[in-house]
Order: sequence, then structure tokens, then C-alpha cells
Amino acid sequence: MTDYKTLSFLQRGKRRKAVIVSLKEPKIPKEIAVECKISISNVSNTLAELIKADFVECINPDAHTYKYFRLTSKGKKALTLLE
Repeated sequence: MTDYKTLSFLQRGKRRKAVIVSLKEPKIPKEIAVECKISISNVSNTLAELIKADFVECINPDAHTYKYFRLTSKGKKALTLLE
């Protein structure tokens, strides 16, 4: 059964959709920004939204630089909805 609430949340925000698709493997925000062709500040804001909604998590939250982000299990399910 399709989760239309999740699908709607991701498709309403082009950046959210782009970041989810970009995170098929763990990445730092700069890599996401380059791949999605959006600014790092927009990537940071989008990651914050996706973390709050439990689609994305930081793998190494104690690092000051090179923080890696990956999809949670909920994020992986959302990715399958987008493909």
C-alpha cells in the first residue's frame, strides 16, 4: 500500500526529494549540494527537516567537520516510493 502522506511530504519540497535520492549512500552536505546543484545552506536546512521527520540521521554526530548523513529505515522506504 502506498504511503501518500510521505510521498506528498517529499514531493512538496523539491529539495527534500533531491536530498533523499542523493542519500542512496552516506554523504557529507557538500557532496549532496554538488550532486543536487543547491547551496550548502539549503542542504543543511533540508537535512534538518528530514532528520526531524526521521528520514535521515547523522552517522557521526560528534564530528566537527565531515558529518556524514544516511537514510533511516523510514528514509529507505520513502526512497522506494520516489523511484
